[in-house]
Amino acid sequence: MDLSVKRRLSLVAIWIIIAPLAFYFSYYYMPVRNVDWVTISLYFVILMITMMLPVRLTNISISLERWITFTVFFQYGLFAELVFMQVAMILLLFTGKTSMPTARRFLINSSMFAIVSVTSALVFYAVGGEVGTVNFTSIVMYGAIYAVTYMLMNSLLLKVFFTIVDRKFTIWNRGTLWDYTTTILVFPFSVSLYYLNIFFGNKSILICGIPFLFILIIISLYHRSDNLNDKLSSANVIGRELADRLGFEDVVRTFIVKLQNVVSYDGAYVLDLRSGKHLVTLMGSENAVVSKKVNHITFKSKVEWDDGLDLDVPKIFGAKKEVVQLKNFMFSDKVKSVMTVPIKRNQRTEGMLILTSHHKSIFKALEMKIVDMLTGYFAISLVKARLYEKTVEQSERCGLTNLNNFRYLDKKLDEDIIRYHTGELHSLSAIILDIDYFKAINDTYGHQSGNDLLRALSGVLMSFVDQEATLARYGGEEFVFILRDKGKARTIELAEEIRKEVEEMTFRIVPDLSKNRSPIDVQMTISVGVATVPEDAEDAKLLLRNADRALYIGGKQAGRNRVGVYSEKEIVTV
Repeated sequence: MDLSVKRRLSLVAIWIIIAPLAFYFSYYYMPVRNVDWVTISLYFVILMITMMLPVRLTNISISLERWITFTVFFQYGLFAELVFMQVAMILLLFTGKTSMPTARRFLINSSMFAIVSVTSALVFYAVGGEVGTVNFTSIVMYGAIYAVTYMLMNSLLLKVFFTIVDRKFTIWNRGTLWDYTTTILVFPFSVSLYYLNIFFGNKSILICGIPFLFILIIISLYHRSDNLNDKLSSANVIGRELADRLGFEDVVRTFIVKLQNVVSYDGAYVLDLRSGKHLVTLMGSENAVVSKKVNHITFKSKVEWDDGLDLDVPKIFGAKKEVVQLKNFMFSDKVKSVMTVPIKRNQRTEGMLILTSHHKSIFKALEMKIVDMLTGYFAISLVKARLYEKTVEQSERCGLTNLNNFRYLDKKLDEDIIRYHTGELHSLSAIILDIDYFKAINDTYGHQSGNDLLRALSGVLMSFVDQEATLARYGGEEFVFILRDKGKARTIELAEEIRKEVEEMTFRIVPDLSKNRSPIDVQMTISVGVATVPEDAEDAKLLLRNADRALYIGGKQAGRNRVGVYSEKEIVTV
């Protein structure tokens, strides 16, 4: 979230007004009573440990500092609580991960927590609450009001802040609900620690504080173990999904997207290493969008021995001063951490995976090991995908002319018909052409000469193919053009251009059936049929059928070397 200079200065001004005023007000009008510096110190240590052990639930991180800050308020008043809360907030700045600059986070959170602390304290005193009381009913009742005010004020200020920056926020979202829940849960611990301290002094830390910290430690260890199991499980799922993918680009896309379940990143880039020294971007993910075109990373194509990129071992660059070691790479200014992982097959590096993050020290060694393992699956899946695509291409190519064959044409035409019916295309035309008297050519010059002519004609036809056309050998001496959004009139013109081009062209062959097999020049003609969706058909089968009818009725039967145009009333010869 970028702010204008005016808004940044406004933040500084607001903080200067609120934070110092809150400290001044609390110090002179609600001073700390009966300070026990040993107890304060112990509370401070517990606060720091608590802030280091946040409870993580899915994508939400919850800090439980309020069980200490509430206790401090009940025992010593607003000024002490304000100091503790500001310290907790500062600790949170260094443990929480967000793209917002640290200075801005400090100004916003410091101001908000100061308002929350002062407002909650004023409500506590207004309803009759008393700091340091030994009256159990009083501290529970008024303390509960204080806690409820605290969490509601916190949510209200968040609502105001997000409204100012034009972002959606509801006080009943998942994060705030967990905030309410944890406040309710820690309140009894705060009251317990407060009362135990009154009657047992610093021993209360042993009775209540230490056990609470042990619970947090156990939860943290459990979370790490559970998180590890989740990552390993996700890695297993990714391995299976990669094995199921058949297309090369589909494998790369799946790997990039699913990798987010193992390691959190802001940018992911798969680079191909060609000839062992040139890097080329295959695909990348930026702002959760996977594309072949990337904007937040640039690099020199040629790999150099001192460029900082290790082609053999995965590495983590946890801060900007480390990222600059990658001399040939330029990243977005927001990038603060980078992970580089070689993509290897048979102990040979064939590519690189580059992960970037807007946070410092976000990538962990364990995550790097899992990603390194996954790149092995990835490399194997890429090889399999390449072989599959090559097999498919061979099965969809005519071995003689190297044009697409009927299998490819059938599949592509079905796809185009769907695009027409969904409104993506406005028309779809078919041109079917057939060599005139081709049997006589084979009988006169031999089948090899006939094959030479088919190859030569294929080259001529390819010159008429653009990005909105598909050309295929239909079978024998028949060829088909599928034209997208050309319209019937333009298709007829193109068909006539093709017919005329073939008629005027001279082809050179070496006849197999002649005695001296000397090269000779021959000419040939073609008959052509045209049909169009939606005028002449609504589906692929009928489109080809009507174009074929136009070919034979309007082309062959009309004398050959002609273009036949299909219509429901009659087939016209051009």
